[in-house]
Amino acid sequence: MDISGTIHLLGDILGQVLVEQESQALFEIEEGIRLTARELRSADPQAAAEGGRVLVARIASLDAQAARAVASAFDLYFDLVNTAEDNYRVASLRQEGLEKSPLPVHDSIEDTIAQMKASGVARDQMADLLARLQIELVLTAHPTESRRRTILSKIQRISETLRAASLHAFGGALPGELEHSRQELLNEVTTLWLTDRARTAQPTPTDEVKTTLYFVGQVFWTALPEIYERLDAALEKYYPGTHTGRSWLKLASWIGGDRDGNPSVTASVTAEALHLHRGLAVENHRRSMQELSRRLSLSARRLPLPETLQTWLSSRPPLPPHAAQIQQRYPLEPYRLVLALLAEDLAEASQDDMKARLLSAEPHTARIRTVAIFHQLSKGFKVNHFFELAQ
Repeated sequence: MDISGTIHLLGDILGQVLVEQESQALFEIEEGIRLTARELRSADPQAAAEGGRVLVARIASLDAQAARAVASAFDLYFDLVNTAEDNYRVASLRQEGLEKSPLPVHDSIEDTIAQMKASGVARDQMADLLARLQIELVLTAHPTESRRRTILSKIQRISETLRAASLHAFGGALPGELEHSRQELLNEVTTLWLTDRARTAQPTPTDEVKTTLYFVGQVFWTALPEIYERLDAALEKYYPGTHTGRSWLKLASWIGGDRDGNPSVTASVTAEALHLHRGLAVENHRRSMQELSRRLSLSARRLPLPETLQTWLSSRPPLPPHAAQIQQRYPLEPYRLVLALLAEDLAEASQDDMKARLLSAEPHTARIRTVAIFHQLSKGFKVNHFFELAQ
């Protein structure tokens, strides 16, 4: 489905929601304003000026309830249009990748490395650039951004449904699949319409931290590792044997920790911000360990556990209830058990009251002790791509 078709589909769904949740009259008012505004954009200046005055007077004549509903309808409409445009951009890049393969996509990481190679950048020059490469993305708060995380989540689900519908259409949808996608879009747009879009209270610094962490968890958590992988793949292709080998792309944030005179940002708020950041990282890693535990059903008969890991495993009893159940049910699958224990360690770490420790006069000495074991596990397991999920 092209961009025009997607916008038309979302507009039809929004119209259906307005009729079902408000009234036919409100839908007609909104459509009249939208169509008039569109016509004025292509009119000559004199006609546009006159039509604009008429349109302003028409809007001014609306009562408060109708004006609120019309404004909300346009607000939601533009969110849907922006979502359609974002999806179209992603689909266009995917299509370009398919058409140009094996050549890189324009302006991609691989395209940049390929151009540097073609322009004569030597291997030692590339190595020097990589040694000095350092990028830090600093996240900042925007008090004027009033959208709630609930709204952001709903828009994301609409985007995912549109993407799935596009793939169905591209690959030949089965009977009912596109209609199912349309119904999902209708459900999401309906709940979005019935949800308050703005907070009823001014956001606190902690609210701003949580909103920021929404983007960290939903976007950066998966996007940054992919950037690392794409750079290393491009380097291996054009400069074999060359790689970064270190952390060069990082996130930073002053939200909840700034000292620019905001009286609401106290030591307790900063400790809570660090606590929330740590909680997100621990929980995401814990889920990754759980997922790997389900997937690594490797038999000790086929791939014995390395001695260092066996020693570590032998030192762990008594096992937590869930790990003990795994050991009993899968006695010959030690990798599954090791990862389940690492997930348990992370779950225990998530319960540690780090905020209280940060505010204490005593230094915080607690550490998550899974890193060394995880590296031993990765080293002992020959098919390392299974571990990309958690690294």
